[in-house]
Amino acid sequence: MSVLTKKQPISASGKFRANAAMIAPKAQLAAQQAQVAAQQAAMQAQAAAQQAGPLAKNAKDGAVAWATPKVDSARAWAAPQLEQSARAVSETIAPMISSALITAAHKIDAPQRKKPRRRGAMFTGIALLVAAAGAGAVVAMRLREPAVEIKPVEMTDNPPPDPDMNGHSQIV
Repeated sequence: MSVLTKKQPISASGKFRANAAMIAPKAQLAAQQAQVAAQQAAMQAQAAAQQAGPLAKNAKDGAVAWATPKVDSARAWAAPQLEQSARAVSETIAPMISSALITAAHKIDAPQRKKPRRRGAMFTGIALLVAAAGAGAVVAMRLREPAVEIKPVEMTDNPPPDPDMNGHSQIV
């Protein structure tokens, strides 16, 4: 028979049929046995699963009972360590970080613009106000009635009578 030939010789195909006919009952028997074994395995697995539930609960309870004191002990040790670390951070690192943040804030902050002072304008305004007040006073003085002239009185040889305490003369 050639390697390149796809057809089997006629005598070979008859052999295969004969072998298949002999093997078929054995294969059916093996399939039935496998089915029975699978059913038995499924029943055993179901029974094991039913038993596993309570066993798992007992294992969980035992693990919790074992781990609880150890966890509490670890927490009792860790709490003071954390508190000490927090104090060390707040006393040493935190001020440095705060200082660095404040410095950075001052560096990036926009410079404050000084408001322009208007002192020149203020002084000019005050000077104008004083000048206007002075001009108003001059105008008011000129518009007033002329002052009464006081003429000096000539002295006579007779002295005036003595006034009393109320300024009245004693002439009756």
